[in-house]
Amino acid sequence: MLVYKFGGASLDAPEKLDNLSRIVARCNEKLIVVVSATGKTTNALEEVNEAYAERDTGKALRLLAEVERQHLELAARSDIDPVDELKALTNEVISFICENKIHDFDFCYGKIVSLGELLSSVLVNARLNRAGLFSRKVDARGFMATDSIFREAKVYFDKTEKNIRETFSFADTDRYLTQGFIGANPRGDTTTLGREGSDYSAAIIASSLDAESLTIWKDVPGVLNADPKLFPDAEPLPELSYKDAAELSYYGARVIHPKTIQPLVGKNIPLFVRSFVEPGLSGTRISHGKSLPDIHVIAVKSNQILVSVLPKDFSFASERAVDEILAAMHAFQLKIHLIQSSPLCISLCTDDGRNARLAIDELRLNGLVLYNDDLELITIRNYSDELIRKYVGKREKLILQCDRTIARILVKR
Repeated sequence: MLVYKFGGASLDAPEKLDNLSRIVARCNEKLIVVVSATGKTTNALEEVNEAYAERDTGKALRLLAEVERQHLELAARSDIDPVDELKALTNEVISFICENKIHDFDFCYGKIVSLGELLSSVLVNARLNRAGLFSRKVDARGFMATDSIFREAKVYFDKTEKNIRETFSFADTDRYLTQGFIGANPRGDTTTLGREGSDYSAAIIASSLDAESLTIWKDVPGVLNADPKLFPDAEPLPELSYKDAAELSYYGARVIHPKTIQPLVGKNIPLFVRSFVEPGLSGTRISHGKSLPDIHVIAVKSNQILVSVLPKDFSFASERAVDEILAAMHAFQLKIHLIQSSPLCISLCTDDGRNARLAIDELRLNGLVLYNDDLELITIRNYSDELIRKYVGKREKLILQCDRTIARILVKR
């Protein structure tokens, strides 16, 4: 049994849905297909949620109508007709926006942003059916059991594995289709597993069913040593160890979600990253294989903010102060990508956004807080001074951290 995961870039045009169908048709084994939201749908639905959180219901509904229009148009251009199902899903969110009394940002995020994966699975299911590749569509909220941290939910693995084994029995079908990224808490409220979390969903499914392999189909020919959109000389890496893949995803290589590796390691399930544009290419195999060669690898995290905290009384940055700062970052579900301290200051780099600004307000209650935004965090594995100069250029360096193999440079964009 195999698990295929298709990202949003492989779903946002008729020819791409056709290509997905051809890839699925070539699979002669039992198969579970996991899909993300199409294209930039998640970003668009996040804008809906932002407007709704600001109590601008009219704007939220207008933005939501545009999301619906795009999916209906894609269906028409793809010569499929799941119009009633697409409208029914959108109408559920419209009703929620008009009737809900709980304007908590994170709670509403789960209900609103999850629509992207649900709409996508309807389109893919209709396209597969048109090709005679009939699949059983399953709502991921029925088996992905999580806690109630709505935008970065923790998966209850024992319960989820039991659910998955019961749901994907293959008793009377050889093909299933489901959504990544979404789950549900014990009350049945919709939760999400974090941005780009569909990879993680697919890995949990593969692990729970002892799959032969998991394949993530992307718009690149595998894992490269850099983002080809930023670095035209990027080279493919034919093989990676689990450890190397986990490190690269943590540093900002966006080909796979950082949590994807963990469910696969214990079961020794190989992960393949392959091109949906050129499916004949072998791509990258990730397993208990050899570590990276000496080739340099570059990862870039954009939209970063550096938050620097100084105690009000200019006392030394004690362990207690560090604990309080870290607790505040955790409370707002912020991942710390880099940390640096001096006797009087603690600086942390994280993703900029609504929660980062809320954390800054919280930290200001206990000290002086300064921040620099519009930053990029560049990580170079197997670095040299020449490579640092090449990739940083003349941009201002706020922090430079180096060990024997890794250089991390925080720069102004």
